[in-house]
Amino acid sequence: MEIEFIGAAREVTGSMHLLHACGARILLDCGLFQGRRRESVERNRERPMSPTRIDVVVLSHAHIDHSGALPLLVKRGYRGPIYATPATRDLCAVMLADAAMIQEQDARYVNRLVERGVPGVEPTEPLYDERDVAQVLSQMVMIPYHYQQRL
Repeated sequence: MEIEFIGAAREVTGSMHLLHACGARILLDCGLFQGRRRESVERNRERPMSPTRIDVVVLSHAHIDHSGALPLLVKRGYRGPIYATPATRDLCAVMLADAAMIQEQDARYVNRLVERGVPGVEPTEPLYDERDVAQVLSQMVMIPYHYQQRL
């Protein structure tokens, strides 16, 4: 088995680890990097994770720094299963929808600053929207607690 640390290496946000085991590529968590606006946008847009490198996603829990980039992953074309507990799926439904709304509001705010000619501010778009969140939820496979699932 090999572990590739993609996010949350030398920091505490943006958890994302790719496990190579038994011929499968398993993404453990797919979190957003959280921090200052400009750095967060750049780091989340430029994440090195390609959907073609992943066979399956396993989500440890619903915190945004562990699940928040899932809509971006499906927006880029990932169509495989996303395994999570029922409680994690339920929390993701609320938290990811909220994250999409916040991103849309933040983009509108930044773009208004651009329209006003505020120096040093560049136009932006949200990383994802509610359609991408709905796609994530449709791909989630709920696995009960204390149940072994072959991947």
